[in-house]
Amino acid sequence: MHAGGKISRVERDPQSRLNLTTRRRTDVNKSPLGTRIYVAAVIAAGTAVVAGAVGTSHAKPLTLAALLAVSFLASQAKVEMAVLGSGATLTPSHITDLIALVICGTDTAVLVSAWSAWTQCTFGTKTRNPVHQTLFSVGALALSMSVAGFVYVLLGGPADGTALEIKPFAAAATVFFLVNAGLIAGAVSLTVGDPFHSVWFDFLLSVWPSYLIGAGLSAVVAYGIQAQDYWLVPLLAASLAILHKNYQACLARMNDGITDELTGLPNKRFAIDYVDRELARARRTGGRLTMALLDMDGFKRINDVGGHTAGDHALRHVGHCLGRTLRASDLCARYGGDEFLIVLPGCNRADAERRISGMQAEITATGREMQFCAELSVSAGVAMFPDDGTTFDALFATADSRMYSGKFARATRNAV
Repeated sequence: MHAGGKISRVERDPQSRLNLTTRRRTDVNKSPLGTRIYVAAVIAAGTAVVAGAVGTSHAKPLTLAALLAVSFLASQAKVEMAVLGSGATLTPSHITDLIALVICGTDTAVLVSAWSAWTQCTFGTKTRNPVHQTLFSVGALALSMSVAGFVYVLLGGPADGTALEIKPFAAAATVFFLVNAGLIAGAVSLTVGDPFHSVWFDFLLSVWPSYLIGAGLSAVVAYGIQAQDYWLVPLLAASLAILHKNYQACLARMNDGITDELTGLPNKRFAIDYVDRELARARRTGGRLTMALLDMDGFKRINDVGGHTAGDHALRHVGHCLGRTLRASDLCARYGGDEFLIVLPGCNRADAERRISGMQAEITATGREMQFCAELSVSAGVAMFPDDGTTFDALFATADSRMYSGKFARATRNAV
């Protein structure tokens, strides 16, 4: 498990961890001071550990090269986890990391872990990860493996890789997971202000079963290598494939609970939970939050004339237009039917209305280009915390009222 790319907000609802269609980036310069200090400390400590391992690893060049090659392949089998919009990922590369610990010792395992983190964050990514996020992942994995190796040897595991000791290995694998997950949870907790235990239990602990499967398979393969029963080595490829599928299935099941199937945007359940959390944050910090409700005009006509296929196409188009205009800190969700909810943390009323107006204009303009059977437009209502309310229900009621007032005013003008 790697920080993967980006250290960002994590949702408290266990169902709300998975990826949003709208990807976000967190600029380290905009992170809280505590987060920056923490990330810098992990990077510095991890760099020291890797530097020490370079000079003390006694792995044979061919063995090290093979481990690095397999680790690279494993690191490319990514599954997005989704710390909200973070792009964080899971891979089965920890199998190779643990094999390296057993057959070559701690120093080599540190190098393999650091390599797997770097390759995961650097290659095969949709967007380029900031340097500090890549270095954090490398540092976190190196530190985790260093502590795991210490535990392995302390409990009786041979430091030279001559044999597999099950009890020390089980303890080391557990420590490796706990330390790595704890380092990531610490960064997330400091960034978003959520309690460490909440981040830990609601997000990171859920991947433990899949991790456990991988740890068990790595023990089998390591035993086969040490015993020169090389027919067991193909299990490594099988274990990587099995664990990757396991991650995919697990995360896909959780994703179903928070994502609108048609548009791929977050759904109503996610949006309400998200707004409640942002409101709590705004109350603590004295910040602002603007919420906008958008409703499609003429949607019934599109459905009546073009059928549900045309209606679905229009909904997807509107969702796409709204989603691609957001900042890193914003949220766009399909609230239900032909309604969409936009959340703009830290945005004042004037800026929010200007941005929403731009979204409306883009939807209308691009809708004409796509030649829908009726004009594609949206009416919008904006409500701001704390001026218009301090709860989700109050803000939603205000935005809803203003949205329908605008819709009625437009219909009246058109009738005249």
